[in-house]
Amino acid sequence: MDELFRQELDPKRIPLAVRRRPTSIAQIRGHEALTGNDGVIRRSIEGLSPFALVLAGPPGVGKTTLGSLMATERRARFVSLSATTLSVKDIKELAANGQRLRELGEIEPVCFIDEIHRLSRTQQDVLLHPVEDGSFSLVGATTENPFVTLSPALLSRVEVVRLSPLSDGTLDELIRSAVRDEEMEIGDDVVESIVAHANGDARAALRMLERAIGAIPRHQGVMPRIERVPYIPEAIGIDRSSHYEMTSALIKSMRASDAAGAIDWLAHLLVAGEDPRFVARRLCIFAAEDVGPDVPDALLFADATYSTVERIGMPEARIVLAAAVLRLSEAPKSRRAIDAIDLAMTRAATSQRQQVPPHLRGSITQIEARYHGSPSQPE
Repeated sequence: MDELFRQELDPKRIPLAVRRRPTSIAQIRGHEALTGNDGVIRRSIEGLSPFALVLAGPPGVGKTTLGSLMATERRARFVSLSATTLSVKDIKELAANGQRLRELGEIEPVCFIDEIHRLSRTQQDVLLHPVEDGSFSLVGATTENPFVTLSPALLSRVEVVRLSPLSDGTLDELIRSAVRDEEMEIGDDVVESIVAHANGDARAALRMLERAIGAIPRHQGVMPRIERVPYIPEAIGIDRSSHYEMTSALIKSMRASDAAGAIDWLAHLLVAGEDPRFVARRLCIFAAEDVGPDVPDALLFADATYSTVERIGMPEARIVLAAAVLRLSEAPKSRRAIDAIDLAMTRAATSQRQQVPPHLRGSITQIEARYHGSPSQPE
């Protein structure tokens, strides 16, 4: 009966991003330094020992594809899991199955854990032993900073591999190749528009291209030509990795008194969707840490900025933040406050407990000292 309803799936109904997925490591574009003969990906595939990698990078740069192809080229079983649904029991079962395969003389499986940053500390601790003894090869994928989200114990057992956003040239090549295979033509301005809005994300680029393909009319005997993209998405929200990097760029530009550069990074943060209150909090810290006590109104200005931003919100908050960034960037810099407190805290932490001198004690303490220290009265 099932045969009556079983049909061959039309390849055109499979999403373009899936159809264009590489089928071998050699087809990977944009990460040649990692997949070449001396790259860490190639060395892991060809090595005899199990490997443990964490691929860290923004969406759409090929983390899942790389994990799958590493298993394919290693001729190992590929187990794809998500940290959002993974349990401690799953990890233990996977380790036991991997051990059985090794005892049978087979290659241990490659375990791919998507969003590995979402694993709890307990789950990460359970991973430690099977990763260390090679029960399976591990490929973790994360869009966040693994040095922040993963435990030091797990980090010591894995190699973190950074995947950068795909270059404009790589995305241009990817789009034109897909258009050729679809037997179509495309305008250069359309390619440029897709590349600009994809922001280094191959999946996003192919989704936009697919919408453009679906919107053009077809005429018999005429090669279809893509002249526009019917829908351009708004700016992609900030991921935590970019969050840290852009914030660092803003602070370092201000520290260098580069007001133009600081404004540029402020704009990047706001366009990417950063919470303006977070930026205002960072400005308060900067005012105390980098401008310091020599410009006493700097901290007051930053504090007023935070209060105003919290009251009015976006989009007007952008003007308030810009004013504060310019003011703090152009202010004289002094780290006297942070240097003084850090040095004093180091002395306090490394010295024995210090008694407060009598002349610095409060009045109540002095009264107690006189009471307890007075000579005893004869009975």
